[in-house]
Order: sequence, then structure tokens, then C-alpha cells
Amino acid sequence: MNRDGGGLSPHIAARVYDRIGRFQDTQNTFERPALDRLIATGRFETATSVFELGPGTGSLAQRLLSDHLAPTCTYLGVDVSARMVELSRRRLTAFADRAKVLHIDGTLPLPAPDRSADRFIAAYVFDLLQHDYAAQVIDEAHRLLIPSGLACLTSLTHGQSILSRLISQGWQGISRVAPRLVGGCRPIDLRRLFDSDGWNVDENVVVESWGVPSQVLVASTRP
Repeated sequence: MNRDGGGLSPHIAARVYDRIGRFQDTQNTFERPALDRLIATGRFETATSVFELGPGTGSLAQRLLSDHLAPTCTYLGVDVSARMVELSRRRLTAFADRAKVLHIDGTLPLPAPDRSADRFIAAYVFDLLQHDYAAQVIDEAHRLLIPSGLACLTSLTHGQSILSRLISQGWQGISRVAPRLVGGCRPIDLRRLFDSDGWNVDENVVVESWGVPSQVLVASTRP
């Protein structure tokens, strides 16, 4: 059962984002402050292996590889959209010796061995996934992270100020009647995905930009 009644299947998400293509980068205006907070709390300077779910156009990966990850740190991104995989690969050409982007069909498990990464990233991905599938992906993140590895997530969420509440409520309404108009995204609470005993939630804040509320959550796996 899909508990929140929203979200897209991996197949539909792939079709939507194949059409969106580079348009996704136009969202950087309201996404940037949340991504800044995610980078600040994710301790990427000490990372040795990064796995990203849904790298989109590769903008966050490029920023991390250029400015925050050690030269020896490896990166693997996976996306259901063939168009986004193409864009990411182009953007990360300069890092081809240690960065790969793979096309997947959304079938689980994710294509990474157990305990093969110390950072799992998903930026504005879980807000478009169906809840039950998202919960399975969190289990996958736990599988592939080393003990004390970090899951670093951000998503659209419910507003706290008057303006952000109005925006998130309007966004929620559109997502219910025409989800493809908003790329399948809708406000969610990431904290609901981390109720198991396998995680410690280290950071859970809401960052608002231009009235759009984003949740930033960083959780570590328990040894």
C-alpha cells in the first residue's frame, strides 16, 4: 500500500525526466541553500566512496568532485532516466577516471555491493518516489553503506512559515491531480523513512528559499 497516495513509479519517473532534461537545472535557485546545508553537514571531505541515487544533470556531483571530495574518492551515480544519465556523464567527463553514472530501470537491489560506500546521496529524489518503494531504497542505502556511513538526503517538504505553508499546500494539491506537472514531486517528511533501529538521525532541518521549503536530513548507520 502506498501510504501517502503520491509519487511516481520508476518507469513513469524515467519518462517524465527524459522529457525534462536540462530544465531541471532551473530549480537551482531554491535548491541551492538546502544543498549548501547538505554539503556542510555531510562531511564529504572525509568520504572515500560516494553513491548517488538520481544525479539528474550531474550538477551536485560536479560540485562535490570539484570542490569537496578528495582526489582519491570514487563516485557512482545511478538514474532511471536515460536522458539524465547522458547529461551527467557529459558533465563529469573531467572525472571519468573515478566517477561513473549508470542507467538503471528502478529494480532493486541497487547496483552496488554491501558496505561499498560511506556516503549515500539523494537530492530531490525521495519526494517523487512512492512511499513503499522509498522505504525499500532506504533499506538498500543501509545495505551498501559501511558502519557509521552517512545517508545525505534533501527533498521538498511541508512549510513552516506562512508563505512556505501556502506554497507547499499548493504544490501538494497539484501533485495529487496532475503529478507530472510538478515532475512527480510533492512535499514529504523524510524523517518517516528513518524510524528503524538501524539509523541515527544526525541532522533534520527545514531550509526555506524563495518560499519553497526543503528538508535536509543526514543519518548515520548504526554499527
